[in-house]
This record gives sequence, structure tokens and C-alpha cells, in this order.
Amino acid sequence: MKFSTKLIGGKLVRRYRRFLVDVQLDSGPVVTAHCPNSGTMVGCSTPGNPVLLSESKDPHRRNAYTWEMIRMNGTWVGINVATPRRVVAENLRAKQIPSLKHYTELLLDAEYGRGNRVDIMMHGNDQNVFMNIHHVAWAENGIAKFPETPNARARKGLKELTEIAAQGHRAIAFFFIQREDCDFFSDAVDIDPEFGNLFREAVKTGVEIMAYRARITPDEISLGIPIQALVDEQAAA
Repeated sequence: MKFSTKLIGGKLVRRYRRFLVDVQLDSGPVVTAHCPNSGTMVGCSTPGNPVLLSESKDPHRRNAYTWEMIRMNGTWVGINVATPRRVVAENLRAKQIPSLKHYTELLLDAEYGRGNRVDIMMHGNDQNVFMNIHHVAWAENGIAKFPETPNARARKGLKELTEIAAQGHRAIAFFFIQREDCDFFSDAVDIDPEFGNLFREAVKTGVEIMAYRARITPDEISLGIPIQALVDEQAAA
């Protein structure tokens, strides 16, 4: 995903009201930007760190700037939660994920059953693929972790994927890690024990866990390499 305009550099002053940040631009002034991430952003919102903003030319927007990245421990970290689905969809359409190359007719925000939805559904000759995509930006000691806070929506999605897998369809939980300094992925069972239990149950039922590291530059965020998902056999307490 290439940014349509050159990103604007600055330093983070503060984040507040979940969806707002103040940034001192490299050119001098302090501006208020939209924060496209309602989570806790643990480890990704340190005041004083370099950030990059995109700028909208829409005259009707309240905040022209959108926060896209922050520099943490020498690496750019993408914080926009809308980016993973866009990047994964681009790569699926371009047949860049080997195990999914033979599927066709990609549908975003696809409805199935009685009002249930998944982020992406793809059709195949023998079975369909149902996929939910998760934004991951938190990392500790080279391990990317999700979720960063108890996440009811993610738990619901895992339950639904588990039901889909039990019915014989291909179900995938895709974790897109928006940073390049991680070699492993793990569920954060200590943060959300229920998610941890559901995560292990999903794997046992046949849900595939795909964890991919991003390639991030100030000009582009793209799909990088797959990394190992750490799944232990012991359910959370």
C-alpha cells in the first residue's frame, strides 16, 4: 500500500480522547491529528518520538492530518488499524500469498449465515475461505502480541471462525504485524485469558493462524514475511 502523498514528519506531543493527537511538525507548528486507533496503543504512543502523518485535501474534514506511524526502538510502527485489511486484500488479489493463490472472487466485509460477517471471504472449487484480519503493533522482546487489551470483538470473531472450521470450511485468523522487529507472534493470554482459551480451541478445531510481518517505509506499508505463531498446548488458567 503506497501512500498517495508524501507523509509529513513530526514528534508526538500527546494522545488524548482516544482519537486525537497533538504533533509538533518538523516545520515548527503544533497540529492536532486524527488517531485511527481506539486501542490502548501500549508501547506505541511515547511522547517525543518521531511520527509520520498523512494529509487530506478534503475541506470538510475536521482534522486534515491522520497519524500513520511512530518510530519506536529504531523501527517504524504502523498504527492505523485500517491498513492491515487494505494490504492483505491487495496481496490476495495479486496472488502473493502462496496457499491462497487458487481462490477467486474476493469479498470484503462479507456476510454469511444469519447476519454474521468476516473481513474477507474467497470462493474456491472445493471450499470457501473465511478470514478475519487483526492489526498488531505491540511487541516485547521480539515477540508480537495480540490483543493489547481485553477484546470482545476479537473473541467473537474467533468463536465464529471456530464454528466455520468445524463445518468443514477453511477459516483463517490473520495477524498483520505493523513493524519489522519481530520474529514470533503470540496471543497475549495474560491480557485476555478468554481470548487465549478461544485461540487454542480455534487451532485445535482447524482454524489456521497466519502471522505476517509488514515491510514499512515512510512511503509504503506492504506485506513482508510470515513469522512463526507460538501456540502452546496448555489452556489459559
